[in-house]
Amino acid sequence: MNTAPSKAPAPKRDVDVRGFVYALEPVRQRQQWRMDKLMASLARAQQALAETEARMAEVQAMHDEQASKAGQALVLRMDPGAHRAALGFLTHLRDQWRELDAKRKEQLAERDRLRKECMALQLRLDGMTQHKEDALTQYADEVRQRNSNEQDRDWLARSAAAGGRNVEPSQ
Repeated sequence: MNTAPSKAPAPKRDVDVRGFVYALEPVRQRQQWRMDKLMASLARAQQALAETEARMAEVQAMHDEQASKAGQALVLRMDPGAHRAALGFLTHLRDQWRELDAKRKEQLAERDRLRKECMALQLRLDGMTQHKEDALTQYADEVRQRNSNEQDRDWLARSAAAGGRNVEPSQ
């Protein structure tokens, strides 16, 4: 799952938008910082889960190996005390595996909660990014309109001045 914000290339603008100020930028920035913290928490949760699952695999492998040895030793008429100790160790390994499994279930729930929170926050960030783009587009349209109006006034002034020079005063 990719929850990192995507950086789409900014559309080329035919006007200068350096004067654009996005009023919600501080809110967007705080949301982005929160997202960064959530992503770090999610990464830590996933790492802890992977470590727990690796430890569970180790315990299971030790259990299987000890069970196999205990089964072989039983055939060879092992000392009952040693056999009891081996069975006790197997019980300990099973208990340890159950504890790890409970821990793993808690970690899965935490990871899933963090994922959902990241997805919800990413949707809000995407909405804010779209809102910012829309506001920037609107600002560019306004700048274009002002420039167009200014060019029209200039043209009319030049036309009037040029028209006044061509017209001879009538007597």
